[in-house]
Amino acid sequence: MYKLLLIWRYLLTRRIALLSVGGVAISVMIMMVVNAIMLGFSREMENRIHGALSDVTISSRSSLRGFDDVDSRIRDVYKIAGDMVEAVTPTVTTPGLLSYEYNGGEVVTRQVQLVGIDAATNEKVTAISRYLQHPENRSKLSFDLREDGYDTRNPLFGEDGVVRPRLAEAGWKKRRADAKYEKFRWEEQARRREIYEQSRKPDSAPESSSVVDYSRDPASGSVDDPNANPYAAVLANLPEPPVYDDVPDAETGSAASPASPDSPALDLNAPLDNPSAIDPGFASVAPAAESPDAPTPLDDVPDATSDAFDSASAAPDLLIGTPFDGLDAFNVEKDKETTQETGAILGVGTISGMRRRHLNPQTGKEEIRESLSTLPGADVTLSFLAAAAENSLPSIVYDRFTIVDLYECNMAEYDDSFVFVPIEKLQELRRMIAPDGTRMASQLLIKAKPGVRIEDLRDRLSESPEFPEQLYYVETWKDQQATTLAAVATELSLLNVVLFLSCGGAGFCILAIFYMIVVDKRRDVGILKSLGASGAGILQIFLFYALALGVVGTSLGMILAFWFIAHLQEIADFLSRLMGHEVFDPTIYMFSKVPAIVDPWTVFWIDVGALFVATGASVIPAVRAARLKPVDTLRV
Repeated sequence: MYKLLLIWRYLLTRRIALLSVGGVAISVMIMMVVNAIMLGFSREMENRIHGALSDVTISSRSSLRGFDDVDSRIRDVYKIAGDMVEAVTPTVTTPGLLSYEYNGGEVVTRQVQLVGIDAATNEKVTAISRYLQHPENRSKLSFDLREDGYDTRNPLFGEDGVVRPRLAEAGWKKRRADAKYEKFRWEEQARRREIYEQSRKPDSAPESSSVVDYSRDPASGSVDDPNANPYAAVLANLPEPPVYDDVPDAETGSAASPASPDSPALDLNAPLDNPSAIDPGFASVAPAAESPDAPTPLDDVPDATSDAFDSASAAPDLLIGTPFDGLDAFNVEKDKETTQETGAILGVGTISGMRRRHLNPQTGKEEIRESLSTLPGADVTLSFLAAAAENSLPSIVYDRFTIVDLYECNMAEYDDSFVFVPIEKLQELRRMIAPDGTRMASQLLIKAKPGVRIEDLRDRLSESPEFPEQLYYVETWKDQQATTLAAVATELSLLNVVLFLSCGGAGFCILAIFYMIVVDKRRDVGILKSLGASGAGILQIFLFYALALGVVGTSLGMILAFWFIAHLQEIADFLSRLMGHEVFDPTIYMFSKVPAIVDPWTVFWIDVGALFVATGASVIPAVRAARLKPVDTLRV
């Protein structure tokens, strides 16, 4: 009984021991908060990865061609593990290129990962629809374009999500506006081509009174005539340019004189072997031949009527083009105001621009706004490789698709590359349909029944003869992302080791304080021993005293940690204002709000570790107190 009384008295009177309590409390709080944040990050990341992947995936080792007869492969899955499988859906995956026009001008091209999915069965296996921007598509996945109603802020991430104001214009409203603009642009280009063609025919009259013939004689234009050259009056008042009949003499440098009416006219039809017939003055400046038989420089020039001129000496043909060549390719065959191409769901990162902080004048709060280079309702071009037949090379195919929604899971690996299209269309374009009607696929995505270990399902499928490892990969979603998950787990383990070592500082603090307490309580120890207390009893007093300090410090640390986690976002905002920059910048990290998850087992082991450190640090001072002799402690 006297032990408990002494421990209680020491707790109340020895204020220096409060330093030990504070050290334990701070260590426990830091470890709990850091583990909660790291666990929140890892769990959120795992959920988003798992949302795009299935529990178990069967992939073909021939990634380009895939495997034959996907329906037979699905039946094999149910035959092997029907008691463990809830749903199966096929997919076709292939790398490709995404191209679209930005503001009707520059063409933007990006490398993407095309994923062909079955809208009816995919949502039973994966959570792709959860990360779409239209509420109806989140409830039921569809590749049909919606009229409007796209969320400008992803509701999955709450009020701290990224705002995209342009999504309010998306849908059929966007498509009809684009169709009108493209129609106007094509008609304007056609009108300009008509004017250009008329300007190249000066002798032909314009077909329409709205076309101005600028090739007419300026002097014949009339200001009152609407079809006349509008510059006729100006051109008529210009002076006539002088005409010169000769060039300056090379020797005398005398200037040429204007041609007179008596000057002989040039004979342009004279043969080339008599230059003087063309220009009488040519003989005066032409060098004399050395002999009658000496060749002249013009002897090598072939006659215009000779065959040599038509063949070897003829000038190459000129490629004559106009600014309107290929204009017919812009003529849209489909009515874009009423029809759409095959639907496509783009990862938001494939068309996203800059993210900037913006002060909302209505709420008075800062929000992150992101620009988009195109919107749902616009058309894009997807190019990719066709599945190669045997003993042949693959070919590149492409087609037009209409953006119907955007995919955003805040995982850059997926948001910046994924493009989802209907699997039937992708199989058709890649020629993955056999003549007998059977279809090929790249993967089978499998969802396990509740309570089934996905590792057991993977092992049963991989050990079956229907899916030999030489032809198929059978993996869980954790196997597919093993590198990423292992890196996060390693970081968390190393962080816990570092934090636990930092808690050793609190242990050394307790060790030093207890040494001071033992020195200060030498007389109390001597009195207790003289009254009959044993060394083991003295040892227990100091050990239980250290344990009591550990319990108080651990309890206080848990209370502080729970409060810190509950107000984590407010504390992060305060630190951001204090430091002048974002502590958890959502433009860098994949989360708009700091996640935190408290794991009971993690809390339990942190508390056990704190108590062990607090008690272990007091062992040496307690043993020293237990070995004190009453004579030595009571000596004056």
